Amino acid sequence: MFQQNEQNIIPITRLTALWALSESMLGGLLHAAHIPFRGMIISSAAVIIICLIAYFSVRRGEILKATMIVLMIKAAISPHTPVAAYGAVFLQGLIGEGLFFNKRIFAFSSIMLGLIVGILTGLQKLIMLTLIFGINFWDAINQFLNYVIKEFFISSSETSVFNFSIVLMGLYVLIHLLFGFCAGLFASKMPAKINSESANNHIVPEIYSFNQKEAEAVKKKKQKHWWRKPSYLLIFILSSGLLIISYIDPNEVNLSQKSILLMLLRALLIILIWFYFLSPILMNIIQKLLHKKSNEYTNEMNNMINHFPLYKSTAVVIWRLSTKQKGFGRLNYFMVTLIINVLTLKFPD
Repeated sequence: MFQQNEQNIIPITRLTALWALSESMLGGLLHAAHIPFRGMIISSAAVIIICLIAYFSVRRGEILKATMIVLMIKAAISPHTPVAAYGAVFLQGLIGEGLFFNKRIFAFSSIMLGLIVGILTGLQKLIMLTLIFGINFWDAINQFLNYVIKEFFISSSETSVFNFSIVLMGLYVLIHLLFGFCAGLFASKMPAKINSESANNHIVPEIYSFNQKEAEAVKKKKQKHWWRKPSYLLIFILSSGLLIISYIDPNEVNLSQKSILLMLLRALLIILIWFYFLSPILMNIIQKLLHKKSNEYTNEMNNMINHFPLYKSTAVVIWRLSTKQKGFGRLNYFMVTLIINVLTLKFPD
């Protein structure tokens, strides 16, 4: 269906638009479907799209160009996007540009991109938690979980302290690594899928009769305040529980009330400084840099944004058709069918 040639500007443009749209819409679809691991799925989608852009590219620099356009579109339609999201997208594109230097090792490069992005996505959260709460945070987790296990499961006072934080961090990174590997493996097989005879079976004619207003009715997931995010709530509940234990049974924990309070105070101050001082400054710098670069890609950006309603309709129709599938089988069907239909869309004049 699609081969590599000089006319591949159309598939690359469409994949770039799909990447930009997935950054703003895919999270809302997954949230509405109550699918977990949304962050990992969105980064996996980025890996797949970057790999396909590399497949269709006939010259170096196409991935970086697509990355810049995605960032500029994000800044234009989602001005309140967190600074970290811009950094993640740019890093994904930069790594992709570096890995796909040789088309003959496309499968290897795809899997490597998935693994690297998976590891970085997992480490990002762990590094952020360490910077905000300090090293004492991981010690606090060990103290709290060891206390709970000792009280409810093991009565012996000679029980050795188990390093739960290392296990939790390892599992967290491992899950991201597995997601990344699967995304890379999936991406490595996508060219064969979109060029196979069975690709025509994935064409969905209902897209063109779909009511555009229904697509607009699919609301984007609202950005939660930092204090309402589950991870932060869980951390503060854990810290509060440890603080209570240190008052009730101080001999059972090695952290004093003062050190726990200082850890919470440190976290609160860092979060406030970041969200109300550093983040706005960095955001302003990023938007100025992107604005200077936007003149170079104005026509392409406007063309993509103007066609967003049809891309969105395509995604909504295919997502509804995918209800026959279950779990990750649904995601597999959705991604394959969506990409094939995006590449074959006929835009109205």
